[in-house]
Amino acid sequence: MRLLIILLCLWGVSPEETTSTANSLMVGKWKLQRKVVEKGPNRCYVDAVSFYENNQFELVFKTFIANKERTFTYTGEVNQEGDATLVLGDGIAQLKGFNRIENKVDFRFEYGKNLGMFCTEEKHPYPHKHLPHVLIGEKID
Repeated sequence: MRLLIILLCLWGVSPEETTSTANSLMVGKWKLQRKVVEKGPNRCYVDAVSFYENNQFELVFKTFIANKERTFTYTGEVNQEGDATLVLGDGIAQLKGFNRIENKVDFRFEYGKNLGMFCTEEKHPYPHKHLPHVLIGEKID
């Protein structure tokens, strides 16, 4: 990435233009699913992520516990660590090995320390762990 920025600077393109162009490529809503689909009557999963022009994101989780579906939405700022890791918010999640080809993405989703076990706070707790897993997605708007 640094080499690309250096080359673009030599050709007269500023790093700010490069950053905004790279960010604008991600803008939109991405429908996500686990690469290995989770089965069973109780599920907690990442449903979608949206990226916006101003480095903001919206991350949508869904739970299906005791035949009741609930949606949890988190928003915040996207930060980049290294070439292929995106950090969402203040430690809500990390998207590692982020790879985009046209309208498809894949990455390793890791729950962050600041997310907590949002899905076990209701009348029907679903005891489980938030383990890292691979997600694939497709751009839907």
